Amino acid sequence: MAEDDPSGRGLDVAEPTSGLQHDGEDPLLDHLCQVGSNLDRERAAAPALVAELLSSPPELCADQLWTDDRFHTWGVCELLLARSAEAAEADEPAAAGLLAGLTLAGAERLDPARHASSVVEDLRARAWAIAGDARRRQGKLAEAEAALRAAAACLANGTGDLLVDAHLLEFEAALRREQGRTGEAAALLKLAAARYRETGEVQLFERALAAREAMLRRERAMETT
Repeated sequence: MAEDDPSGRGLDVAEPTSGLQHDGEDPLLDHLCQVGSNLDRERAAAPALVAELLSSPPELCADQLWTDDRFHTWGVCELLLARSAEAAEADEPAAAGLLAGLTLAGAERLDPARHASSVVEDLRARAWAIAGDARRRQGKLAEAEAALRAAAACLANGTGDLLVDAHLLEFEAALRREQGRTGEAAALLKLAAARYRETGEVQLFERALAAREAMLRRERAMETT
């Protein structure tokens, strides 16, 4: 999985149905193929819908998303999450926080009959982590801590996706570092690296280890000055 894929394996709903052939006599297979087809359509429509949504003033986006059922699709939520992760990587906390908040609002409006609650919880965990990290970067540590608790609650009700867990561990490590709890942050980054290694995410594994080593070097340098 590419490094900038914010969704995690648990969010790849209906992907296994791609390319399936069937004769119309298996109801379960018919259903899975229909789910995959619906998801493909949602993803195809999502860029135009998200562009329309984000063309509104920021203070109106959430209300528009909440009231207009055109935006209540997995494709829109997935793309908003991806955009929020891109903004976070670009060190744009205000944009990351806004987009993560829209992701959370969209997740609340998804049809529970169409989307497994555990998969939605994975999406919400990632969105809370991005929103919380945005608050951390803005110096709002109490709000970041609250977001961490919300993300952890979502994670507990999710699919058990190790990649989602690893992202949350990285966020918690950054928050603990900001709070001056370097030992905890180092341990959390080590756990995150182990999750990334287990899921085969080499770049993310190396990133977590590099962040841990850089933090420990800074800590040692401070102790010797």
